[in-house]
Amino acid sequence: MKTSDIITLHGQWWARTNTHPVVGVFAPVAAPYGGLDIDVPPEQMAERKLRNAEACAVVPGDKLIVANVNFSTAFIPSLAGAGFSYNEHTSWSIPVADRIEEVKVAAFDPHHPRYEAYLRRLEPLLTNWSWTTYLPSLADYLGPMDILSGLLGPEALAYSMADNPDAVRDRARAAADFWRTALNYETELHRQAGLTEGVTDVFSTWLPGRGVRFSEDFSALVGERHFREFFIEADAAAIAGLDSAFLHVHSAALACLPAILDVPNLCAIELSNDPNGPSLDALISAGKRVQAAGKSVQISNWEHPLTDAEIKHLVGSLDPRGLCITLQANSLEQAHRLVALAHGL
Repeated sequence: MKTSDIITLHGQWWARTNTHPVVGVFAPVAAPYGGLDIDVPPEQMAERKLRNAEACAVVPGDKLIVANVNFSTAFIPSLAGAGFSYNEHTSWSIPVADRIEEVKVAAFDPHHPRYEAYLRRLEPLLTNWSWTTYLPSLADYLGPMDILSGLLGPEALAYSMADNPDAVRDRARAAADFWRTALNYETELHRQAGLTEGVTDVFSTWLPGRGVRFSEDFSALVGERHFREFFIEADAAAIAGLDSAFLHVHSAALACLPAILDVPNLCAIELSNDPNGPSLDALISAGKRVQAAGKSVQISNWEHPLTDAEIKHLVGSLDPRGLCITLQANSLEQAHRLVALAHGL
């Protein structure tokens, strides 16, 4: 599919007018350049991402080919004050406080040394993208509570929700303010580079207007009551005014789904299936709740490829309008067949 056709299809998905599911597939196609970009010289970024885009262009499906500066998930929390460590494959946050009362959420600073390093690698991607090669992607935005988890550590944050809930809510509001400022700053860079009608995310989705996909992985450790008490206000403040806000959570957080559906201005939800996660029927049931609430849904990630019967069951049980699924394939040949099957062809 041409990039313009994929963008049109994604726009229909957001509007819940698509007539077949949006389908992505992970196939064993090796990108020439993997790993993090932290130590990649900026002058090599555009060529490396272009070569990766050419390799990924053979994979079928309805997803965009995007290029991002990969500093991994600890990047955004580090800008808010968390410690940062990494290897060639991933990054992780280092807590900087033992108690929520000690947490200070930094204001977003575009001159933060790590952000300046990020921008030096982003600039070549913003300069060299095209509609026929790759689209530049926003960073991997963790949500306000995930930022606090990076600053404090998930266990200490969980205890703090019981010991000092007011302080948690206060720091979550500060994290939301930081988050909005960071997103607005990067969005403007993409606008200046020519992406005036929308942006893309690290998972190859078109986000119309001003949008973002963000994660609240810490939600897997709490229940509905805690999500209502601590997440809704912060997430709502972060995404207020956006045109396409897309929340990524793990299947371990399904208990929070009734509260997640009450986050104002949230347009779409990705349910990412954990290893040894719930049954396919449980995910389908959750997807139906999302669709019944008038939101688009993406159901992603399987420890093993789904069988043909399971794919037919998944697609046949949910409304194709506002449905996206990502599948796994063991070969490129299988990937083509699974995409056609999911499309109902």
